Amino acid sequence: MHDQLPSVSRAVLVGASTFSTLDDLPAVRANIPGLKSMLGGPVLHVSTEDCETLIDPASTREVSAAVRTAAQEATHTLLVYYAGHGLIDSGTGQLHLAVPDSDRHSVFDTAVPYEWIKRSVETSRAARRIVLLDCCYSARAFGVQSESVAALAEIDGTYLMAAAAETAVALSPPGEPYTAFTAELIDLLRCGVPSGPELLDLDTVFDQLMRRLQVKSRPRPQSLCRNSLGSWPFARNNAYKPAPEGDTATIDVARALDATRTVSVAVLVTQIAKLSEHRPATASEIIQSVLQYRAVADLVHLLASLYQAGHQRHIEAALPTLVAARAVEETAEILEQLLATPAEDAVVALLRLSAELKPAADAVRLATALIRAGLREHATVLLSAFAVTRNLEEILTVTRLACGGELDELIKPVMHAAAEHRPITDAIALFQYLHSAAHPAHALDLIDSATRGRTATDTAEMITSLYRDGYQQTAENIFLTGIGHRGPEYTGELIAALQLLRLTDAAALGRHLAVKDSTVTDLSQLITHLLAVGQHQHALAAALEAARLRTVAEFVEISRALDATSASHGMPALLDDAIRTSSPADVAHLIGVLDQAGQHANALHVLWSTIRNRPPGHTGIMLNDLASASSRFTDDTALQELWRTYPPMDVAHLARALDTSLVHKAALVCSIDDRSVSDVAALIAALETLSAGTRSNRTLDTVLQDWDHHRQARLVIALEERSVIGCAQYLEQRAQHSKAFVEALKDLRSVQKETVWQAVTFWWPREGWHNRRGRTQRMPSPHDHALYVVKDNDTVHGIAERYGVRWAGIVEANDLRIPFELSPGQQLRIPFQSEGARFVPPPFPRRLLPGRTHPSVRQLQSALKQAGYLPTWVVDSNHYGSATSKAVARFNTEHRLSQTSPDTMDEVISHRGWDLLHRIARRERLQAYEATPDEQPPHLWPEIPSSAGGPEPG
Repeated sequence: MHDQLPSVSRAVLVGASTFSTLDDLPAVRANIPGLKSMLGGPVLHVSTEDCETLIDPASTREVSAAVRTAAQEATHTLLVYYAGHGLIDSGTGQLHLAVPDSDRHSVFDTAVPYEWIKRSVETSRAARRIVLLDCCYSARAFGVQSESVAALAEIDGTYLMAAAAETAVALSPPGEPYTAFTAELIDLLRCGVPSGPELLDLDTVFDQLMRRLQVKSRPRPQSLCRNSLGSWPFARNNAYKPAPEGDTATIDVARALDATRTVSVAVLVTQIAKLSEHRPATASEIIQSVLQYRAVADLVHLLASLYQAGHQRHIEAALPTLVAARAVEETAEILEQLLATPAEDAVVALLRLSAELKPAADAVRLATALIRAGLREHATVLLSAFAVTRNLEEILTVTRLACGGELDELIKPVMHAAAEHRPITDAIALFQYLHSAAHPAHALDLIDSATRGRTATDTAEMITSLYRDGYQQTAENIFLTGIGHRGPEYTGELIAALQLLRLTDAAALGRHLAVKDSTVTDLSQLITHLLAVGQHQHALAAALEAARLRTVAEFVEISRALDATSASHGMPALLDDAIRTSSPADVAHLIGVLDQAGQHANALHVLWSTIRNRPPGHTGIMLNDLASASSRFTDDTALQELWRTYPPMDVAHLARALDTSLVHKAALVCSIDDRSVSDVAALIAALETLSAGTRSNRTLDTVLQDWDHHRQARLVIALEERSVIGCAQYLEQRAQHSKAFVEALKDLRSVQKETVWQAVTFWWPREGWHNRRGRTQRMPSPHDHALYVVKDNDTVHGIAERYGVRWAGIVEANDLRIPFELSPGQQLRIPFQSEGARFVPPPFPRRLLPGRTHPSVRQLQSALKQAGYLPTWVVDSNHYGSATSKAVARFNTEHRLSQTSPDTMDEVISHRGWDLLHRIARRERLQAYEATPDEQPPHLWPEIPSSAGGPEPG
């Protein structure tokens, strides 16, 4: 009968010989072609075309892809071979296969996890799957296990042969062409086995390899196979010679079995050696018969001789019979004597089988006998294997029998083995069994071991069960153990796992304990890790708890550590989260701690961001807490001076919040003392924007009470120009009883109308500039901004006053941050927005060029003088002379208005420069008027100059 699938064989031979950080293995380079030449026989069906070789692969992906492709294509035989460095991941204990750029200190992301190879091989359709590993710790491929207790975790249905035990280092002898394991394998396939069968199966190959390497005192290989693949042909025996015709020399099996009780051990060894070649089952049967009846001394001698002769597999097949047939005392005696022979490896197998097969009472008796014989470690191995392989009731029985006697001190390592190797559900159930059976100390040992060795997910499942069943204190102890022994990353993962299970209270408890008991470095790493895994709320809560529970110096250190991380995971990100989500009390405390720590910028950022972005009630509570703590941010003097530093909108936000809890301090913030008319108008406009009408009315009432009538009238005009009509009417109605106020307001409105009329009727033709009602129209400037280069000692307020614009407009246009620090050479955008009345600059005169005569030159000269660019002693004229040209060039350079190259003096006044110059000149006139308020207010523009006059001097 033929298989439905076509017979396809594939082999992948991988060799890593040169490394960037590890020691080179030059012999590995010769392994690959040497082994490939041995695989072309008819037994494996692996031709040259079917065999892919990778020498010093460039990446882990290249190895994984080659194995995966071969596994998908193979239907008859799949062979995977690797030679190189075997590396162990310190975090998981798993085997990784090195490639040239692998790093021993970063195994998990620079080497090939054996799990990748395992996954591809176990999903293959190949009938025969063979894995050969010639590397250090290669027996780790069998699964994570201790040195004494084997966990059968190999690939099911696959023959796995490893060059070294899971804790041993493979050998690459200096000066030899191949590595030790591969050299013997190639020699065996090339030369064959004398007196062996025609075809060599895998078990025979392994036995021969083990015998040869043992003779040379080299690392002993390991093999694992659960099915019959070990008896399948692997290669043709090149040393095979058919038996001569007529040779009928055979062993009388029946007589040999009968004689097992009487013949010497040497004769038994000879008979077993002959039978193992052709009748391995009979050889095992003879060994089983001997193990049942012979004296202990004979058994030890036989086992040692068979191990030395390389018949290990026959012994392991017969050991279950020994365990079942011999009394506990005899088993203990056999174990003790085997340790003094070359068959000491049989001790491990015998202990494992005893743990798997003996009842709980016999296991305890055997462990006791071992302790009395001085074999305490072996007794521990026996009971640990029992805890790993038997059911929970049997483990509880062993624990009960061992308590209070000679084995009492062994229970802790037994609990450790159960906690580390059994499923987490078993560990939880065993804890409950032990606790309810009056063994709470052992139950806690079990939980402690599980906490130290299991993943965060397993620990979270444990905590879930403990909380559900009322073991809160035990759950808290788990957190303390994890924090103290597993580090901040584990703690962060545990908090995240608990949050995923919706155990918010448990996650909060773990976070609180970590903040309270961790070192500053660990706490910083915990917060960073919580941010990295998406637990922003817990990271923020940890930072706030650190501000409350740790000293200011420790909090400073934590902040610096967080700032050293990426911007998305640093202290600014946490502060933004605190502003959005934290309670007012937490925010107030955080501001206080930041201020005490000297982080004034961060404290101000939290304070003002909260004021701007959170509801007034929330902000009011925060400010009340700050005032109760005597914070300098709520000091009366500081609140009165805020308007000099912060934009009117920020001051309005603060006043609205203070009105909810600290009304008397809101009055300080909105104080009108020492403020100009434009500042008060801006504050009232901001309050109205925030719908804080009560506070704006109180401010207006203060104006009515404290200001003179002339300033009140100017405020009405300023409010009207800001379109705050309701407030302007409120102020006007309550001040109308004063004749002086009415006259002042009338004069100001008259001047305002006259100014607009002059600007429109002179500078533009009258046609087309009146609306249907005959009112004049304003002509806005076509330019909305200018540029300014900051000089030494410049401030935002000084620049705003010089240009006649709102300082808040400069802040907004340049996105400046408090405290608005400027650097010499910094370029600022100056928005064309006047602080007071809507300003209409005079129209730009065309053909106004250096060296020419023009009627508007006098106006240009007047503006340059008022702005401080042209000396006042220069005589006004209609000629655009050298003095005017130099003044214009200096003005253009200072404001980056030059239309030529930066190195060239541009003496031409542009349209943008004309608008900006007259704004500066206007501001200078207004400041001069505010200095002498009793004088007649000047017109916004001087009288129209006459066209007469001589050329400009110089």
